[in-house]
Amino acid sequence: MLNSIEDEYNEYEKNRTWNRVYQEICANAVSAARKNGFSVDVSKKNIRLNRYGDVQPYDHSRVKLQRTNFDYINANIVKCDRANRRYILCQGPLPATVTHFWLMVWEQNSKAILMLNKLIEDRHIKCHLYWPEKIGQKLNLSEVGLTVDYVKCETYSNYCKRTFKITDVDSTKSREVIQFHYTNWPDFGIPTSPIAFLKFLQSVRKAGVLEENVGPAVVHCSAGIGRSGTFCLVDCCLIIIDKFGENNVSVKEVLMELRKYRMGLIQTPDQLYFSYKAILEGMKFLKENRFQSLEDDPLISNEDRMFTEPDEPPVIPQRTQSLHLQHSGLISYDNNTSSKLNNNDASQNAPASHAENHLANRPLPELPTNSSSDSDDSSSSGEEEIIRSINTSEEENDDDLLRDASEMDVAEIEKDPETSREVNGNGNDDENTTSPNNSTEVRRRKRLENNKNMEEKIRDIKRKQKEMEDSVLTSKKRRSILFTLAAGVTIAAFCYYIYSKF
Repeated sequence: MLNSIEDEYNEYEKNRTWNRVYQEICANAVSAARKNGFSVDVSKKNIRLNRYGDVQPYDHSRVKLQRTNFDYINANIVKCDRANRRYILCQGPLPATVTHFWLMVWEQNSKAILMLNKLIEDRHIKCHLYWPEKIGQKLNLSEVGLTVDYVKCETYSNYCKRTFKITDVDSTKSREVIQFHYTNWPDFGIPTSPIAFLKFLQSVRKAGVLEENVGPAVVHCSAGIGRSGTFCLVDCCLIIIDKFGENNVSVKEVLMELRKYRMGLIQTPDQLYFSYKAILEGMKFLKENRFQSLEDDPLISNEDRMFTEPDEPPVIPQRTQSLHLQHSGLISYDNNTSSKLNNNDASQNAPASHAENHLANRPLPELPTNSSSDSDDSSSSGEEEIIRSINTSEEENDDDLLRDASEMDVAEIEKDPETSREVNGNGNDDENTTSPNNSTEVRRRKRLENNKNMEEKIRDIKRKQKEMEDSVLTSKKRRSILFTLAAGVTIAAFCYYIYSKF
């Protein structure tokens, strides 16, 4: 039995066993879920509202909406009793679930939204733009009687802080909600620096939005399990360490407790590795009584920048598992097809040694000295236009996509990882690799495929625009012809009238 978090970390680093430890945690979580009879029955009936077909909220901990005809949203209340923490972990909103998302924030009395992903990553939409585009604009949610006003934005080197005012139309009551948007955390990857991440965490804590006397903060990334789970794990462990001491905390036990409420929290061995690094770094600040005085990142501007893609794509570790359902016998579906509990707990076919070598002997990343404002400027006007066009196309085709998702065959999900991709057609495209030798070729082919898909989307948008323009021209020509005919008939009638008089 290891005595401390540092002992555990050194042991895993020395023996290069991060992948094995991570797989053990996943297997134990699946066993515990099966033993406790955790079900996802409500999620199965509303699969069209899930961003990923195999990331589903447990019935016993799911958030229930109150002001709608149905109560479903892909979100769970996640708790850690020793840390006295409660969070709402959810997926990034889809076009069809933006209204549900804000209703949840209002009904749960949440004071903050922690967004840990960008809207677009690797040229794929990871989250719909669920707030007004510009400061001063308003989002009207007439379906649930709410409005969202965009009040202000502060941009820092690694995150931005937006303030919104939610108003209940019927009661005219309103309150402010702060969105902390961390912008330097790649999908399936880790932040650039543990210290930068701890500064972000402390900024959230200082705002008082995680305390017991307020509603649970909403934490989301794309699926609401990987980056979101990492944030919660580090936060809870540091609180417990501060209360009870570092020798009375087990990172793995805390993670297992969090996984009782939402499946699949922490998706890769790399994210587990980073959690340990961030906790150890946070322990140093706690020992020196400096954690509360962690300096905030410098304020760059008071303008919002629509964070999408960095100038240079970050190095993302190889995916060691997929969203493919690979755990048998836990969830039974209505069509008597046996589903396998997803939560991204299945290992890749790639050799374990390769993944372990990837994690071993890495120094603690230094805090970047240059601000990331240059990378934030990557949202050029041309790219923003494409983003808006894609979002528009996404909204126009939403009903068809939702119908397709609702008809998804569960058996096919189990057999084919491709069907487990994002329901709205913008899922994660990390490939399952069977060997390190062919990973470069796989990435090259996938990059070409992604480029082709993007070009097809743009062509489709342009085609629709042209069809609308042609329709307008045709309508104008038709009106012109009818006007000419009407004028001719009028003149002829007038001439006939004059002729009949004389």
